[in-house]
Amino acid sequence: MAADEAIQKLLHPRSIAVLGASDNPIKLSGRPVDLLKRFGYTGRVLPVNERRSEVQGLPAYRSLDDIDGDIDLAMVMLPAEQAVEGLRDCARRGIPAAIVAAAGFAETGERGAELQRRLEGAIAETGIRVLGPNCLGMISLRDRAMPTFTSAMDEDVDLHEGPVAFVSQSGAFGTFIFSAAQRAGLGISHFLNTGNEADLSVAEILGGLVETEDVSVLMAYLEGVSGGDRLVEVARRAHELDKPILAVKVGRSEAGARAAASHTASLAGADAVFDGVAAQHGIIRLDGLEPLLDAAQLFAGGRRTRGRRITTLSLSGGAGVLMADVAAEHGLRVEPWDAEWQRRMAEVIPAFGSPRNPVDLTATLISEPDLLRRALAVATEHPGTDMIAVLLGNADKGSEQLIDAIEQAHRASDRPVVVVWTGGSGRPRQRLQELGIPCYTDPGRAAAAMGALADHSLRPPLSAPVRPADIDDRVVRAVLTEVREQGRTQLDEHESTRLIAAYGVRCAGAFPAADPDAAVAAARELGGPVAVKLLSHRIAHKSDVGGVRLGLTEESEVRAAAEDLLRIAGDARVLVQRMAGGGTELIAGIKRDPAFGPVVVVGLGGVLVEVLADSRAAIAPLDHAAAERLLRSLRGSRVFDGLRGEPARDLAAAADVVVRLSWLAADLADDVAELDVNPLLLGAEGAGAVAVDCLALLTEEGSRA
Repeated sequence: MAADEAIQKLLHPRSIAVLGASDNPIKLSGRPVDLLKRFGYTGRVLPVNERRSEVQGLPAYRSLDDIDGDIDLAMVMLPAEQAVEGLRDCARRGIPAAIVAAAGFAETGERGAELQRRLEGAIAETGIRVLGPNCLGMISLRDRAMPTFTSAMDEDVDLHEGPVAFVSQSGAFGTFIFSAAQRAGLGISHFLNTGNEADLSVAEILGGLVETEDVSVLMAYLEGVSGGDRLVEVARRAHELDKPILAVKVGRSEAGARAAASHTASLAGADAVFDGVAAQHGIIRLDGLEPLLDAAQLFAGGRRTRGRRITTLSLSGGAGVLMADVAAEHGLRVEPWDAEWQRRMAEVIPAFGSPRNPVDLTATLISEPDLLRRALAVATEHPGTDMIAVLLGNADKGSEQLIDAIEQAHRASDRPVVVVWTGGSGRPRQRLQELGIPCYTDPGRAAAAMGALADHSLRPPLSAPVRPADIDDRVVRAVLTEVREQGRTQLDEHESTRLIAAYGVRCAGAFPAADPDAAVAAARELGGPVAVKLLSHRIAHKSDVGGVRLGLTEESEVRAAAEDLLRIAGDARVLVQRMAGGGTELIAGIKRDPAFGPVVVVGLGGVLVEVLADSRAAIAPLDHAAAERLLRSLRGSRVFDGLRGEPARDLAAAADVVVRLSWLAADLADDVAELDVNPLLLGAEGAGAVAVDCLALLTEEGSRA
């Protein structure tokens, strides 16, 4: 059976065998059978217990071989030491998918790690697809399939089925989110916990869910990423199907991989790369439980926005101003209406209200609830409104009329409508949520959700990179072969520059020199002020050892600099380089990420890059539009437009360099571990970009091009 089919059997099982099923519904091994019965699973429930003929009132089987017919899914409720053999029994019986619930695997130490290696070996040998181990299993509200032992199903909360599916690496925190979603009235289709991910990852489960017809919103809780390529595939598919992926990934403070040779490695730690992947492929990254559920509530309605303009209607002028403030923080705009539309709004609100936007309906709304209906009728017709926010407080008395007015406006328009209802009993919020109208307790939470919706609705097309035709592959092979034959992984600056020049990156003119006479001759050839640099594959950062001399114009200065630098490292050479003109200093580089593979990194700052910490990452390769968006996403990107009378910078040239480096990263993923261009000097518009310094580090074992 194909892997995708097996995952679909897991997600939508018509029969579930429970290995090690207990007759006692209180025991962990008895809970799956109890839950399947209690919540009305209509498929076949098949308890397997070698010592009993009946389990919890159902016929029990001594072994899987005693069961007639196909079995879609096995819930393995055996201890860790027995789980591997139990899994092999499932595979021999032809069961395509299994959930291994037991703890005691890689999370517990070396003994557990050995058990997990055995489990992974059984999976590889048999081809069975496995969720877990050390996982809570699955809750499918759609099918009432509950192969799980979680206590979340014991909560006294009405179950709400709907279009949102949720996958979590964490079992306990995942159930907290599931329970909170149910209390908030958010309709859930599936909840799965992947545990140790010996086989199936969050990405693979999302891949199965994204193809499920009645699932339209995907939520994920991640502690790390395994199978980065698959996550990217799923994100691209979700992008095509307009099914948003809302993700919480913990670990923002992780330092990430660092290498002494490269700024790029420290700038693009694991979390920075995930941020880049999310932005590049439309994954909406959120900061915690409440933002996740707030966004899901809005996305579950299925509406999209045509722009970022919000019209706010409020019974409090102060609340309207607050919404305007927080909306701006999330890239939204609360713009005053023009005179004609202010006149129309003024006709239906009190004379002492404000028709500008935010629209202040005043406290008159409490005694005259129909005022909201009239104001909303105008707002839904306003051509400059992309989303509507209604801000209310307390107002339980008369809430039915207010809710009716909001529902009527919601039905009359395809624009997203959200409500902020602060205070009161909470019953109006619950009723609005039952009607499918997102309702929040705080303007900031509403604005954050609307910002996420706008980002998704207005997301750019996926990158469609085309390899530049002028890459000189012969030079690339020659450089790599020469370095590999010398048994080195560190390239010196000249070798590194040859590599990027072969990919079409413009570099400052330079010549290597083995002695002071050659340095003087090189300076004479280059003309103008020059820099003299230490050239050695053993010294990564020349400035750290005083290995750079700048702005030299006289031959005597060049000779003295070369003599001085050659004394620092006796086996080194020097590089004589023409001084580049001024410009904005950028860093551009590549690295290999353990989860996502080749990555391109851009940042502002030159020598101050790690102090400014203004960098972004993306998976390679990129097209030109994606490269420009990457550069524009830098916090200091206003510098590209020119500051304090400075001319605008050649953003197109910088994007071209990023595109070419991204292809270098993709083409040479097996050979180049890290590469920095620092600084990349970006001139005025039309002047281009020049690489002034470059450093590359090869992998220990490459393709030996």
